[in-house]
Amino acid sequence: MIRNPEEFRAPEPLPFAQTGQKFLRATAAMQAHSIRALLRYQIEGVSFLKRRFEDDLKLVEKLTGGDEFVDAFDVFVNFIQNAASDYANEAGKFASIGARLASDTAGQVRKEAETTMDDMAAATLAT
Repeated sequence: MIRNPEEFRAPEPLPFAQTGQKFLRATAAMQAHSIRALLRYQIEGVSFLKRRFEDDLKLVEKLTGGDEFVDAFDVFVNFIQNAASDYANEAGKFASIGARLASDTAGQVRKEAETTMDDMAAATLAT
């Protein structure tokens, strides 16, 4: 007995099922985007803390190391100036990352909206 391959083909999903699948894909993409953003922030934060801790260690070594007299006030003021500058630069980096992520998210939402509108237009033409 010979079977027709059409008998084994999966039925076409209902329109609401297709919409649900697209919604789930879009939701998964947004979650992946959020996780990527969170990891970027964590990487930037950890690298900043690493640099700051190294500078903290250098300060302690300058103040305590060596036999000659070190003007502690000058060393400490220089350290504070560098730390303030580093924190300001890091705040700028975080703002830049945030702006880039917002732009990426807006682009992704715009693409999803265009796809949805195209699908609605195609469904309207099909009926």
